Order: sequence, then structure tokens, then C-alpha cells
Amino acid sequence: MALNGSSRSGGQDVALVFATRIGVVLLGLLVQAMLARMLLPEGRGAYAVCLVFATVLGMMCTPGAQQGAQQFVMTRQTSVSQAVSCAFAICVVGGGLAVALSLPLLASELAYFQKAERSSFQVALALLPVIAFALAMEHQLAALRRFGRLASASLLRMVANVGAIFAFVWICDLGARGALWAVICANAVMIVFCIWDLRQCGLVFVMPDTAHLLRILGYGMRYHIARAGEGLGPYVGVLVLGLLATDAQIGLFATASTLMIGFLVLSNSVGNALLPRIARRKPSPDSSDDGEVSAAGRPVLVASCLRVVWIATAISLVAVLAVGAPLVRLLFSEAFLPMLPLLWIIAPGIFAGACAGMFMTYFKAMNRPEVCSWTYLLGLAVDIGALLLLFRWLGTAAAAWALTLGMASRCALLALAFHKTTGLGWARCWLPGRKDIAFVLTAARSLRPT
Repeated sequence: MALNGSSRSGGQDVALVFATRIGVVLLGLLVQAMLARMLLPEGRGAYAVCLVFATVLGMMCTPGAQQGAQQFVMTRQTSVSQAVSCAFAICVVGGGLAVALSLPLLASELAYFQKAERSSFQVALALLPVIAFALAMEHQLAALRRFGRLASASLLRMVANVGAIFAFVWICDLGARGALWAVICANAVMIVFCIWDLRQCGLVFVMPDTAHLLRILGYGMRYHIARAGEGLGPYVGVLVLGLLATDAQIGLFATASTLMIGFLVLSNSVGNALLPRIARRKPSPDSSDDGEVSAAGRPVLVASCLRVVWIATAISLVAVLAVGAPLVRLLFSEAFLPMLPLLWIIAPGIFAGACAGMFMTYFKAMNRPEVCSWTYLLGLAVDIGALLLLFRWLGTAAAAWALTLGMASRCALLALAFHKTTGLGWARCWLPGRKDIAFVLTAARSLRPT
């Protein structure tokens, strides 16, 4: 059995990942609708503060487990077995450290930890290593370009999440705590599936090698600020609102931002398919991978993908915002209609975030993850500063404005760095042409059954 999906073209990879992400987004909308109707704004806010707390803290304490291990498999500098072993060790140790750091916080009187029951935060602690390792396994499948298997794993996780929410929240009536248990179950199902699939690629149990572990951690530390920012960026509003706002306000913003972040699906899909193709790798004499792009061609390919992404993202945002009120009423109920203005405010930031994802893919592939880290640091500073400054006057809308300003500033800095590094002109990078249309049509045709 082939270890990767190298027989497919780049357009086919993009089309497969994009089709999968659409399915994941649709199931995600079902999950959000279930949570909104079962928990209402107050319960949705309690769930959000616990989930964001666990997700962000887990990412901050597991450097290299995702992108670091992925990078060394993509560049053929380590085996899948060693990469998974190192990722698991990082998640276990980092997860334990995160739990130890969080216990004093849970016992404190900070307003953030009064937004949900103590038992819900305790369940969130169990979620820390599980979600971190699930992300690591997802990155391994992407590194090997096993996008078909990744599609199955992602959809299976969402289906498991829907079923677990129905069981824990609807039947058992566990509220936000049950929704968190559902996330744990869904990620555990994905981990089992990924391990089963990677065993067909030679995955066996090995002890982490110190040299490999240190190199993976080294890459992870250079990308760490970006990784933490990637996890924190969309949710910094929830974290800060946890100190300033009511449960209902948090629930409205969390639902609005989660819905809008779904529009990053195309950017993420293209980035995931593009990264293993353009990553600098060691030559392999027995490699059958005909998709590797030359050094000169990488910026051109990234620019081509950028044009497709910004056009499709803009069209999607405009289409959904045009039917915002009926959509919110249908999915989330009348109680969530006050979040409509937040959707319009967040939309420009999502557009900027989609473009930024293409630039980040390039710098990660070129082994310059520190560029992503510094730009994420700028975006987070702008986001947090704007929210603290504007909340007094704008209330919950301040979180939406802060999200947009943070993403826009990060995109601007990444664009400047990309143009300076590659020498590509602005028009050549941003203005669409006939080749872009041909690329999209080819990718779409590759989805047709044969």
C-alpha cells in the first residue's frame, strides 16, 4: 500500500481536502445548532470558556507535537513511528504540566473561572492531552498526503461528536459538562482511527529518540508563538470576555466567531494540501513523488492559491451575510439574533485571516516558522489591546472589532514579508487570471466519480 497520496495532482489534493472540510463545516453547524438550542446563550457561554481554556492551554504546553513532528516527516528527516512517539511524549508531559499549572487557577476567585461550574473545568482538564494528540495525528496524515484517510477521520470525529452531544447533553442532561465529554469522545475516536491507518504506513511502537525529540521541540519552539496564537487568536475574545462580560454575552460572541471561522475552510484546505508539496525535503532516490515544486516555483504556486482563496472566501462571506437573519434564526433560534451585527464586524477579519493562511503555509514550508510566530504576536497584541480599550464603549462588539483588527494586522505583516522575501509584485500576487480559473475547474473535475 502506498504511504502517501503522491499519485494525485495538487488540484485533486485541494479538491479532496476542500470537499472534506465542507462536510466537516456542515456537521459543525449541526453541532453548534444543537449546543445553542440545548444550552441556550448562558450554557453556551459556560461551554465556550471551558473549551477555550483547555484548547489554548494544551496548545501552549505542547510545542512541536503538531507542526514540528509533521515537518520532520514531510522532509523525510524522521520516520512516522518516531514522529508519533515524540508527539505522544510531548502531549503527555505537556498535558501534565498544563494540568499542574491550571489547578491553582481553578481554585482562585478569578472571574473567568466563575463562568462555569468547577466540575466542567475539571472535565476540560481531561480534554487537554486528548485534543493535543488528536491534532498531532491529524497533522501526520496530512504530512503523508493521506487526505482520503484524513477526510474519513475528520468526518468520523464530527459524527461521533454529534452522537455524544445527543447522549450526554440531551439524554443525560449534563449541560456544558456533557458537551465537553462529547468533545473528548469525538477526539478519542479520531485518535483510534488515525493509529489504525498509520499502522498500514509502518507505524510501530518505539521509544522517543532524544535527538529527534530535541529537533522536533526546536522547530516547535520557533513556531510556538504562532501555534499558541493560532489556537488563541479566534478565541482571545472569549478569554477576555470571561473576565468582563456575562455568560450570555460570551455565548453570543462565541457562537458568532465559531460560525465565521468556518469560512476559513478553503484557506485551511488549500494550505493543508499545499504544505507537503512545497516543503523543503531531503532527496529520496526511490521516491515516486512527482508533486514536489522547485524553489523558484513555490512563491508562484502560493500566489496562485492565494488568489483562488481570497476570491472564493469573499464570495462566500457576502452570500451568507446577505441571509444572516434567517440563517441565525434557523440554526440557533431567536435568542441568538443579537449576534447579527457581530457577524458583519468579524467578516473582514475572516477575509484577512484566509489570506494570511496562504502566507503562513509558505513560511512554514521554507523552514521559517518564526516569521509566523512574530506576526501572530503582533495580531494578538492588537486583538487584546483593542478589546480592552473598546469594551467600555462597545460591549460585546468590541471583541468582534478586536478580532478583525488582529487578523488584518497579521495579514498585512505577512504579506509584506512574503513580497519582500520572494520579490513577487503585488499585482502578480493578488490579481486573478485565466490560469486561476483553469486550476479551479481542474480541481472541481477531479471530484467527479470515475
